[in-house]
Order: sequence, then structure tokens, then C-alpha cells
Amino acid sequence: MGEGEARPYLEAGEEHLRLEEWRQAEDAFRKAVALDADSAIARSKLGVALARQRRLDEGIEALRQAIQLNPRYAAAYSNLGNVYREQGRMDEALRAYQQAIEADPDYWVAHQNLGTLYKEKGRFTEAVGEFRKATRLSVRGPGGARRGCFGPSATVLLGLLLVLVVLLR
Repeated sequence: MGEGEARPYLEAGEEHLRLEEWRQAEDAFRKAVALDADSAIARSKLGVALARQRRLDEGIEALRQAIQLNPRYAAAYSNLGNVYREQGRMDEALRAYQQAIEADPDYWVAHQNLGTLYKEKGRFTEAVGEFRKATRLSVRGPGGARRGCFGPSATVLLGLLLVLVVLLR
């Protein structure tokens, strides 16, 4: 068994996540893990599905297993940070987001998550910096398929946030 056999379950699980069908996503990712026990992706997605069901400790365990399987898998660290943040474990969330960025400095989602954490902690200058990185990294050139994680209105809001940070000093 392996990656090829697990792929349909990974795809089904992704669709269930998109539809916010957390239990069905969990079932699909558990099948993917059963078919490909070494899949960090399947274990990370399972962790997300568990966390969405408020089974946070189980989600953390699945995410840690994903990281153990692939210590360079930035998405697993970022997802782990999200679960820690959900639990109010802000210092651990901060470390997880930083590890995601160390694993893949171009992973814009981790920069966005770190920016959100900084904003929640009142560290607005650092938040703006991370949001800018996320925006820059998420936008591809004319030939790229991805157009960015933020639209034009979000870019304006980001500018206003920067102005507020300067004014509040």
C-alpha cells in the first residue's frame, strides 16, 4: 500500500474539509493513513479534521506524528500553531509558526498565521510585517495561477493598519 492508493481518500478528505464536513473528512484521512502510514500529509490533514471537531489533543497528536514523519513539512507546523492558538497556548503557537517558516520561508500561510498571532498579542508592527510577507509570497507573476491571498481591498486595509500602528505609538 502507499501514496497512490491513499490519494483518492486524501482528495475526498480535502473536499469534506472544504464543505466543513469534519467527521467525513476524519474518516477519509484515517483511510488514507491506513493505506499510507508514512504520509505526513494524511496525518496533518487528519489533525486538522480532528481539531475542527474540537478534539484538540487528538489533533495535536496527529500533527506531531506528521512532523515526526517529515520535519520539513511547514503546513503541519502551521496547523499545529493554529491548534495551540485555539487552546490559548500562544507561546507554543508562536514557536510552531516560526518552525513552519524555518521549514519553508516561502509558505505564505505561516506568515499570515504568525501575523494574526502578533495582532492578537498587540504586536502590530510585527503583524504588519508578516501580513506583507504573506501577501508578497502569495502573489505570483503574470504566468502564475495564484493571484494572492488578499484582494485589493485587503491591501488597502493593510495600509490603514500600518497608519494606525504609527499613529498609536
